[in-house]
Amino acid sequence: MSQTLDRLPTSRRDRTLDALTLAAKAATIGFGVDAWVNHTSPRLRGKAIRTRAIGYSAALMIVPLAWRFLPGPRDPYPRSLDLAVTMPLLADAAGNAFAIYDRIRIDDAVHAANAALLAGVTGSLIAPHVDRPWQAALAGGAFAIAGETLWETMEYVAWRLGQDGMDLTYEDTMDDIIGTWIGAVAGAAYILTRAPRRKSTRVRLGWRAILGA
Repeated sequence: MSQTLDRLPTSRRDRTLDALTLAAKAATIGFGVDAWVNHTSPRLRGKAIRTRAIGYSAALMIVPLAWRFLPGPRDPYPRSLDLAVTMPLLADAAGNAFAIYDRIRIDDAVHAANAALLAGVTGSLIAPHVDRPWQAALAGGAFAIAGETLWETMEYVAWRLGQDGMDLTYEDTMDDIIGTWIGAVAGAAYILTRAPRRKSTRVRLGWRAILGA
C-alpha cells in the first residue's frame, strides 16, 4: 500500500477487509507451500501444481503492485478489489489441496470469477483512453475471453505432452468456456455502468476511480 494510505484513518470496514485479505493471502501461500512440497502426492499429481503454486504467490501481488506503480491519479487503496482477486486464488489452491475438484464442480465458478475480474480490471485501464465506456467494456470482456482461450490451450498442450491427472474432457472445456463468458459479460457490465460517461472525467479520475470504491 502507498504511503498516502498509511496516513489515512481506517474505518472498521477497512480493518475488516484488511484482516480478511491478509488471512486469505496467508492461506493461499500456505496451500502453495503444501503444493510445492507434496507435489507427488496422489491428490496433487498431474495438476502442474508447482507451476500453480508460483502463480498463486505472484498473482497475490497484482493489485498492490498495480496500485503502487501504474500511472494515474491515486485514490485510497482498493481493499475490496484486492480481496476479490485473492478469493479465486484461494478457492483454486484449496480446491486442489483438498481434492475438492474431484467431488464438486467449483472450477466453473473460479473461471467465471477470474474472467469477471480480468474484464473489469482491463476495462478500467482502457476506459480513460477511449471515447465511450462501451468500448472499454467490450475490450475488457474480449481480453478476458482471449485469456481463457489461452489458458485452455495451455491445458490442452500440457495434456498432449503427457501431463496426467487433469481430467480434460470436451464437457469440462465447454463448461469452462461458458463460465468465462458469464464472467466476462459481468465484468464488462460493471465497466459499462461504473465508468463515467464523459471522457474528460475518466481521464481526470483515472482507472483507479473505477475500481477503487
